[in-house]
Amino acid sequence: MSRHETCARASARPFAKSSTRPKYARDRLFDVRHIRLEIEPDFDSRSIRGACTTVIAARNDGLAAVELDAVGLGVKRVASSPEGSPLKFDHDGSVLRVALGAPRRAGEETAFTVEYEATPRRGLYFVGPDEGYPAKRLHLWSQGQDEDSRHWFPCFDYPNQKSTSELLVTVPKGFFALSNGRLVSRRDRGARMTFHWREDVPHVAYLVTLVAGEYIEVPLGEARPGVPLAAYVPPGREDDARRSFSRTLDMIRVFEERTGEPYPYEKYAQVTVADFIFGGMENTSATTLTENTLHDERAHLDFSSEPLVAHELAHQWFGDLLTCRDWSQAWLNEGFATYFEAVWKEASEGRDEMLLDLLKKAEDYLEEDSRSYRRPVVTAKYGAPIELFDRHIYEKGALVLHTLRSELGDDLFWKGVRHYVREHKGSSVGTEDLARAFEEATGRNLDRFFAQWVHGTGYPKFKVSFEWDDGEKLGRLHVRQTQDESDGEAAVFEVDVPVEIVTSRGRTVHRVRITERDQTFHFPAPERPTLVAFDKGNGCLKTLDFEKGVEALAVELETNDDPVGRIRAAEALGKNGGPRAIAALAKAAAADRFHGVQAAAAAALGVTRGDAARDALVGALAIPHPKARRAVVRALGEFRGDERAAEALLRVLDAGDPSYFVEAEAAKSLGRTRSERAFDALVAALGRDSHSDVIRFHVFAGLAELRDERGLALALEWTAYGRGEHARAGAATALGKLGEGKPDARDRLVLLLDDPSFRVKLASIAALGELRDDRAIPALERAVERDLDGRVRRKAGDAIDRIRKGSERIPEETRKLREEIEKVAEENRKLRDRIARIEARIDAGTPPARE
Repeated sequence: MSRHETCARASARPFAKSSTRPKYARDRLFDVRHIRLEIEPDFDSRSIRGACTTVIAARNDGLAAVELDAVGLGVKRVASSPEGSPLKFDHDGSVLRVALGAPRRAGEETAFTVEYEATPRRGLYFVGPDEGYPAKRLHLWSQGQDEDSRHWFPCFDYPNQKSTSELLVTVPKGFFALSNGRLVSRRDRGARMTFHWREDVPHVAYLVTLVAGEYIEVPLGEARPGVPLAAYVPPGREDDARRSFSRTLDMIRVFEERTGEPYPYEKYAQVTVADFIFGGMENTSATTLTENTLHDERAHLDFSSEPLVAHELAHQWFGDLLTCRDWSQAWLNEGFATYFEAVWKEASEGRDEMLLDLLKKAEDYLEEDSRSYRRPVVTAKYGAPIELFDRHIYEKGALVLHTLRSELGDDLFWKGVRHYVREHKGSSVGTEDLARAFEEATGRNLDRFFAQWVHGTGYPKFKVSFEWDDGEKLGRLHVRQTQDESDGEAAVFEVDVPVEIVTSRGRTVHRVRITERDQTFHFPAPERPTLVAFDKGNGCLKTLDFEKGVEALAVELETNDDPVGRIRAAEALGKNGGPRAIAALAKAAAADRFHGVQAAAAAALGVTRGDAARDALVGALAIPHPKARRAVVRALGEFRGDERAAEALLRVLDAGDPSYFVEAEAAKSLGRTRSERAFDALVAALGRDSHSDVIRFHVFAGLAELRDERGLALALEWTAYGRGEHARAGAATALGKLGEGKPDARDRLVLLLDDPSFRVKLASIAALGELRDDRAIPALERAVERDLDGRVRRKAGDAIDRIRKGSERIPEETRKLREEIEKVAEENRKLRDRIARIEARIDAGTPPARE
């Protein structure tokens, strides 16, 4: 992980502007008790007619009017009931104010019905065939988080308010409609059908869901008698559904045991939709997921829906049953759900897979922290709520929970989780509720823990060294924290970490408490240790620079029973690059018992770029695990100008691979080699279909790396509306690398800022930032001002900042100079490799060959 230290923090921007004012939870002058929605969609006009009856209760005496969020709704009538007397109302296009007549007393219930029409631009989405995609399936789906339910029905659209709900929707006959809770009735109305759903467990407005279209139900068992589990997928995708969702019941059993709370709702449905703007959404009892998670047998070799399924399922507890009281506390939803992905991996695939998953989460978080911005996990300073849904609340949130688990131990950690769920189910929660629940359950005061990990910023950066005193039979472990206080980090993180000492007589694990910036710990041992592991099991979020020699690293790579320790040893050996390091890495890449270590060893061989490393990688192309094989072909892309590496990659593309993803990675790596044969091979690979168009996406990444101007025309061609969405996004990304100084590329990317595809739009924004053409700024500014999606607005703003910082575009002479530097570096690498071969022959007593 130390590679993240090289990213200059000076280039990272603040998360929020200095002028941003803190946002706090909304007042609740009334409680919403129940929402009854009656919806009739018109698929031709992409509009709805609706009637929303809301039951409220005053919290204080004297309530005379209520305000509901209602954006873009054409309110026709408000009445005391569907057939009741009219009520006065005022609607400014965003907020609906309803006068109740006589003031209500505290606790007094009142119901009123709002009749309206809408053509929603957010919240409810119609999907269907058009000129570009004539085969697209006709259906609709809702997406309420964060505050988009207000675009299709009037509601108190904030997470600190929960109510029961029911939804009656009338759709064309042959369609199925899904919503929250249990199916009360399904009524035939001639050419149409009305589905009536009711959810009796209170939930927030953003979790109200509606999906309607042609669907096949795939039963998945029962959580308990009378609580059915099912997947709903397009006709013909039943086998893919079983492949994607078959382990849902097993996940429920694991999560019930960990939380101490039975699955809390009347059913659990999972429904897939096209053009979804997220991976999944945990609507109460009825999760919506992207159709891209459905996959065939070939993709199943190294692609799984289980992380996504586990994440959304965990939300049924964390997010639905317990909901963040305001958006600043969103990590209590997303951090828990992300951690439970790892919890499921631990239960289903073992601890090594869990540790690898958490290591990758740490890498993702550290990348955002170093390259984008740093912020506390909990912050009230943000623009739009969606901006908070980043790697700080997902990945760092999960890692904070794992760090807490590592400090407390499994028994106390899960005791604390169960107490938290038991005490706060059905409630809105904040971080202080979690902290107090753990304190009550374990007796541990965790104020410092949450102050440094959740309310503070950053993470500890450890520099560690070990010295052995043979006379005293004593080891000294020197631990120094190197994080920079001026960058917003704590001067000292206080953490417990396990230190493992291994000798020929066995293993001993010591727990040490780090409380100072510079500390030394002493460990007696009968002999010099063969291995010293700091934070065995990688329980603490951190970066680690542990000084060890090549021989010690080689021994650790082979003998450490902790996969993260072996991975770190591989990374360190890659930086060394000598013959002993390459030999150890080659052995690990070919034969380590865990694919994650094989992949790390392969990546490290790529870093060394020597001939011996390349030959080891070519030999490792036959290893069985596709994820490890993928890392091998990725590493071969490091060998720019090396025809042997290119030849190996060409063989992978020509012969194919059982895995789509290995083929895809081979395409990208081939482009990185800059081989003269790469262009034709990449063009040929564009003809291959694959799961989520992963091969074509990587072909465009390869063309971008190849820097062949012929790739520009291909990228322009493949951004056309009607091509596959993922391929179009890949082509747009390639325009950012191939289109410097090319008006056609810039103009096409500007047009794509209005593309219906969310994925293509984001790719185009990033590509314009890559081009650094200030003539794109006006179009990006329009996206910042007008786009309805907060993620698009923020990314467009980022691109503008990037363009302005680099508006003095790199002169052609500078670009050529960089190319020359790369060539010199490659020649130096070849020279070092020749010297290493000569030294190896001398060490072996063999006369050097003429070279």
